[in-house]
Amino acid sequence: MLEIQRIGCNFIHPNGIQLECPKGTETYLFLYFRSDVEIKINDVYCPQREPCFYLFPRNTPQYYRKQNGAFNNDWMHITCAEDELENLFMQLQIPFETPMIIHNATIINNLMADLRNEFFLVGHHHNEIIDAKLRAFFYKFSDMLHEEITFSSKLIRYREAFVHIRNQLYSFQSDAASVPEIAASLNLSVSYFQHIYKELFGVSLTHDIIHSRIDKACHLLHSTRDSISDIAYSCGYENKEHFSRQFKEIIGCSPKDYRN
Repeated sequence: MLEIQRIGCNFIHPNGIQLECPKGTETYLFLYFRSDVEIKINDVYCPQREPCFYLFPRNTPQYYRKQNGAFNNDWMHITCAEDELENLFMQLQIPFETPMIIHNATIINNLMADLRNEFFLVGHHHNEIIDAKLRAFFYKFSDMLHEEITFSSKLIRYREAFVHIRNQLYSFQSDAASVPEIAASLNLSVSYFQHIYKELFGVSLTHDIIHSRIDKACHLLHSTRDSISDIAYSCGYENKEHFSRQFKEIIGCSPKDYRN
């Protein structure tokens, strides 16, 4: 049975990171780099562009760093019976210690968030649910990894700028409050911007703005004692009721229940 020992989503290190773990960990470590990063491969730090995924086996040295600017990532420490996960990854052709790029990572975002939420729940079948969701996660990851979208030359032209905008949304660094403001930052019409965004990521910008605000709210509810009204305001909502309604639609419970 696959088990999650620890999990984190949208963890931000404002001043970068220098991780050095010479002996590795007793768990498998799955990483989703939402920021550019350097990973030590064959004793050399190799730069990788976000969004990048990386998988460390058990008891394997772990080195990665970002020396300038904020660093943002998701991570899962996973345990299982001997060779169970190696066999699954071999079946799914998911490589260890190899940078993996999936540009349209929306589904991965959502599945990671769902695993994080499930990790903190309890129930008679909690362990079985985690096992099933982890397997579904890696099946989906394998499909997306091996069916990476072939972008047209027109979309390649915009991809870097759009990925940067999306990363800023989900790392809580964007001050733009609306679709027109973000489109204007690239000198594009709203309709053309929305078309490209949907082609690249499979969801609308409005969808990502809402979900990034709710992600930020989850982070603040977990890490601060700010009032729900203050959190709603800091996440771009003009009133607490609208925030609470949208929060419950996405997370499945009220902000108060989530904090408790």
